[in-house]
Amino acid sequence: MSDNKEKKIYSSKEYPDNTEPEIKDKNFKNDKKENSIRNRRVVVGAVFSVLALVGVISIVLGAVKLGSKLLDDSAEKRKYDSLLTPLVVYDPLPFESPEEADENILLASSVWATIMNEDLTQYPTDEYGTTLLPAGEVDRYYARLFGTSTKLNHRTFADSDIEFVYNEETGTYTVPPTTYPQGYTPQTVKIKKSFGSKEKTVTVGYLSFATGFNDTRDRSIVKYVDYIFTKQDGNYYLSAVRESDMKVAQSSSSSTAQ
Repeated sequence: MSDNKEKKIYSSKEYPDNTEPEIKDKNFKNDKKENSIRNRRVVVGAVFSVLALVGVISIVLGAVKLGSKLLDDSAEKRKYDSLLTPLVVYDPLPFESPEEADENILLASSVWATIMNEDLTQYPTDEYGTTLLPAGEVDRYYARLFGTSTKLNHRTFADSDIEFVYNEETGTYTVPPTTYPQGYTPQTVKIKKSFGSKEKTVTVGYLSFATGFNDTRDRSIVKYVDYIFTKQDGNYYLSAVRESDMKVAQSSSSSTAQ
């Protein structure tokens, strides 16, 4: 008689000690953990995607803002308006160098530039209370526009009904009580600089005559003139005045009248 006992074969449903349910539960937990990890990855990926998108938008907006700032030359135009006002009022004839320009206009515009921009009470006066303007101050404003390659020839000169007397001994001009001269007012409309060129073309619209320095009424442009600035020692200085290719559009009424 054999002592070997017959081994019973269990089905999965009859497996002892609940082994099968434990395996299923373990697999469920693993699946749940993987899903959790996958969800976290999706969330983290979404966050980084949003941050990346925000970064790209910020860069684009920054580039647009910088480009607009670079293209906006309003401040430079206003600078040239101020710089050229004392000269434009005299409507100088075209010239290709300061040496060719009218000396009286260069001198008068430099004196007026000083009067317009400086506090005259800081300068000495004569026995009649007339301001004595140092010629050195006039030279300084001339150099701001034309540079130092040319010099003013200081002398007594008349501007309309006003006489500016130059005293060689004291190196001063007498500045009588006066009003700003009537003439054109500049409105810079275009600034052009070609790549690699040392020249800058400033196209100026001439506004109709002003009745005084504080005349703020609306005036129209009557013509355009090109002011050529050449780079010297790191700065741009006026070197020529030329007729502009820009022309004032003729109104229909003017065309009919012609």
